[in-house]
Amino acid sequence: MSVSLPRQTGRALPPTLVLLIGSTLWGLTWLPLKAIGEMGINPIATTLLAYLATFAVILPFALRALTRHKLALPWRELALLALFGGSSALFFVAALMEGSVVRAMMLFFLIPAWGVIFGWLFLKEALTPVRLLAVFLALSGAFLILGPGQILQTQWQWADLYAVLAGLTLALSNVVFRYLAAYPIPIKLLAMQAGSVLFASVALLILPASAAVLAPSAFTQLWPGLLGAVIYGATMLLAAIICTQYAVHRLPVGRVAILMTVELIVSVLSATLVGGERPLLLEWIGGGLILIAALLEARPKTPFPHPPAAGHY
Repeated sequence: MSVSLPRQTGRALPPTLVLLIGSTLWGLTWLPLKAIGEMGINPIATTLLAYLATFAVILPFALRALTRHKLALPWRELALLALFGGSSALFFVAALMEGSVVRAMMLFFLIPAWGVIFGWLFLKEALTPVRLLAVFLALSGAFLILGPGQILQTQWQWADLYAVLAGLTLALSNVVFRYLAAYPIPIKLLAMQAGSVLFASVALLILPASAAVLAPSAFTQLWPGLLGAVIYGATMLLAAIICTQYAVHRLPVGRVAILMTVELIVSVLSATLVGGERPLLLEWIGGGLILIAALLEARPKTPFPHPPAAGHY
């Protein structure tokens, strides 16, 4: 089957701007997550409830898109999207739970390198000198922000592998999402959320202690936190996901991966303003490098061609 690619219209929002908004939201997610955690809800239960909420919101839009376009769905690619998107969410939570948050964030933010490599391998995106420079600046900035001393002083552990896999699988999910440019965004989003719900459910089965907060007997005490996780998923998380994948649908995967590092700057600035933390000189330098990388990738460019048509199933 061959599917015609969608035409971009003049009314479409600038994808670079939308991605920067999404990265800003991702950089602020620590605020509601910290509040939910203080209410007694563990990370895996929070992940399940939040992604169930996003799934429920996206479901009617996906069904409407199916009815309107009458497309034969690429089940193999959608299954890969669910696999990569869902496992990325679970690996990231596992890395944060089992190891150092600083090391997890650093290893997760190898994603600019993964995005550029996978975009080149699978989508034939160009490896220009400017893009390679942006990758170098983004990775260097992330390294400085997250603290080279803290990152290098600890021995390798399983949590580090989880963090690497989280970034790698997220980059792969972006490649599949971009490859399926011929299909409506809600359908692809639904597959990603379904994968996240599935993997979070499996994690709860493996770790019964994490599932205890969802037991009916715990509801009377923990309902504010449970409700908070659902509201977070249906609002802030949903908006961040939509903004990011809106951009992935329209921009080169390598460019998206580099611009996503703006999330680190937002995290540091918000921690400074809200949490009272004081960034070190290296963190300011790192933020400057990431900003330069983002500006290099945010420059106006010639229209990017769509990847090979998602067809021939």
